[in-house]
Amino acid sequence: MGIIKEKEYEVHYYETNYRLECKMSSIINYFCDIGTKQSEELGVGIDYLMEKRLSWVFYKYDINVKRYPKYGEKIKVVTMAKSFKKFYASRAYEIYDENNEKIVEGEGIFLLINIDRRRAVRIPEDQYIVYGVDPENCPDIKVNKLEKLKEEMNKNHFKVRYGDIDSNMHVNNVRYVEWAVESLPLDIVLNYELKELSVIFEKECRHGAEITASYEIKEAEDGLIILHKIVDNDGRELTVLTSKWKK
Repeated sequence: MGIIKEKEYEVHYYETNYRLECKMSSIINYFCDIGTKQSEELGVGIDYLMEKRLSWVFYKYDINVKRYPKYGEKIKVVTMAKSFKKFYASRAYEIYDENNEKIVEGEGIFLLINIDRRRAVRIPEDQYIVYGVDPENCPDIKVNKLEKLKEEMNKNHFKVRYGDIDSNMHVNNVRYVEWAVESLPLDIVLNYELKELSVIFEKECRHGAEITASYEIKEAEDGLIILHKIVDNDGRELTVLTSKWKK
C-alpha cells in the first residue's frame, strides 16, 4: 500500500436523502475529494498534470456500504494508492465513524490519459515514487467485467446540463450513478437501501448530449440485484452499473 491520506468531514444536510442518510453520490464525492486533495499535497495535482497534458479518469469503482453516515455525523475518510500496473492504477477508500468503526469501503480503478489524444498512457515512474507504491511488489489489478442487462424494463431520458460537466469538460462520474438511481421505480428507492455498487465507465459524454438510462431488476435472497445501462442518443454504451439493494 502507498502513502495514506486521512480527512475529516461532517455530513451536511444537502448531502443526505429523505432518511437524512448520506447519499451514495455524496460518498463518491468524498472519495473524489480526498484523492484529489492527496494528489495536490504530494505536488502531482491538477496543475501538475495539466502541464504534462495528462489526467486521471475513473475506469471502474466498487463500493460496499455497511452503514450510511447520517446528517451532522462526523466521519473520517481514508485513501491510499494500492497498485499501479502499466495503464491502470488502483486506489482504496474507507470511511470510519466517530467510534472508529469502518462503515464504508471502496476501490477505484483509474486510467492515466493524454488529454489531447484521449488515449491511455503508461503510468510514469515518478507516479510510483510520489504515491509510495513499490513497483516490484504491486498486486495485480483485477478489472472484472459487469453483467449486462438483457431485458430493458424501463427507459428514462436525461439531457446533459452544464452543471453535469467537470473540469475535463465531460460528464462528472457521479452523474451516471444519479441517473441510474433516478431511473428506478420510487418504491425501490424508498423501501430498499443501496448496499453495493459497481460501475464501469466505457465512453465519455459531453454537454448537450441526450442519454438514456435503463435497468433490469433481478430478485435475490436478501433483496434486489439491478443491472443498469446508460447509452447516448447514438446508442453508444457509456456506462454499465450493478447495484445491490436490501430491505
